[in-house]
Amino acid sequence: MRINEQQIVSDLLYSVGQDRQSISNLQEQISSGKVVNTPSDNPTLNQRLMLLQDESNQNDVYTQNAQYASSFLTQQSSSLGSAVNILTSIKSMLLSAANDTNPQDQQNYGTQMGEYINQLLDLANTQYGGKYIFGGSQTTSQPFFMNASQTAVSANPSGVGGALQLNVSSQMTLQYNITGSEAFSNGQIFNDLIAIKNEMNAGTTPTQADITTVDNYLNSMINTNAKAGAIMDRFQLIQSQLNSENQSLQATISNLGDTDVAAAVIKLQEQQTTLSAALKTGASVIQLSLSNFLP
Repeated sequence: MRINEQQIVSDLLYSVGQDRQSISNLQEQISSGKVVNTPSDNPTLNQRLMLLQDESNQNDVYTQNAQYASSFLTQQSSSLGSAVNILTSIKSMLLSAANDTNPQDQQNYGTQMGEYINQLLDLANTQYGGKYIFGGSQTTSQPFFMNASQTAVSANPSGVGGALQLNVSSQMTLQYNITGSEAFSNGQIFNDLIAIKNEMNAGTTPTQADITTVDNYLNSMINTNAKAGAIMDRFQLIQSQLNSENQSLQATISNLGDTDVAAAVIKLQEQQTTLSAALKTGASVIQLSLSNFLP
């Protein structure tokens, strides 16, 4: 008889302990808003949530990469667009100069050409976030230099080519720059413009060949800017896709890991009722057990 009663008491105490633990877990879930607060709460769900969160964190990195690349290309496109405007102005000026035989006027045109060349050189040496955007892979070194006599421009001896790349997924790495070699013909554009400037400074009228040279550079710059825009659009699309994927991941994490507070409160109330009943039953059993020891 005593053995049976001891077993009953032991079972009741175990049941009370389980109920109290369940109540404690539910209170913590309601308080934290999370279903899993320690790995032991639900090892399988915890592992799944960790994998989903890791994927989301990686997506954040790829999104930041795509955003940076898009911003970098936006700056490049802006500079290239300004270069297109300058070359358009140079072409217009040369067309006017070609119909002017006055040597003094040609010198004035030459002076204006010098200003355009300096503006174009400033664009070629544009920086974004402390990096030279047309330096190719040499982003910390100035891409183009005008000599002291302003008679020639040279490119960085280490080069102005080389791709800048970023990961936008675990399996995709993309280039996000237009190189100085591509945009400014490795610096040749400046020297060809300087040669035309020198002719006008000497009072010489620009030739059709000079106008054609500028026109070719203008068309090339327009095409290069279009290419920059196309690459930028691709990164913006990738960024949008990554944002969408991350929203889906976060929704899944929330659905699996967030506490349904209303349901948890109801379950907590039920568990508290169960505990209260177990305590009452336990009290009655213990009283009966003690009566066996009374004389």
